[in-house]
Amino acid sequence: MSAPIHNSQSGFCRDLSFSKKLRGEGKSNEAFEIMLSSLTLEELLALKFECSSRLTNGKLYGFNLWSNIVDITKEALYNATISITDTNKEASRILGINNKTFRELKRRYNIRKTQEKEST
Repeated sequence: MSAPIHNSQSGFCRDLSFSKKLRGEGKSNEAFEIMLSSLTLEELLALKFECSSRLTNGKLYGFNLWSNIVDITKEALYNATISITDTNKEASRILGINNKTFRELKRRYNIRKTQEKEST
């Protein structure tokens, strides 16, 4: 896989598409993504938890899911937003937060750096 292409002005990386990443790993394809996009977020989460529970005999993820779901969801939203936007300002607008809060999230989640390491 090639190194991500950076927009030096915004620090964002368009090549961090989860669709591209998962397709490259054989975990997704166009048909799967079409079916997935027809589900609501609630249906998607419920299905993911049900399937995961079946595979682990009801153990799920081994941590307190209820206490962590807000952070898990926020990280996923941040992650998706940086892969579809070109600037911090655009990402902040989509997430409905101010620029200061976005910069704090960027430092907290450090997602871009983590994904860049995985893609090299």
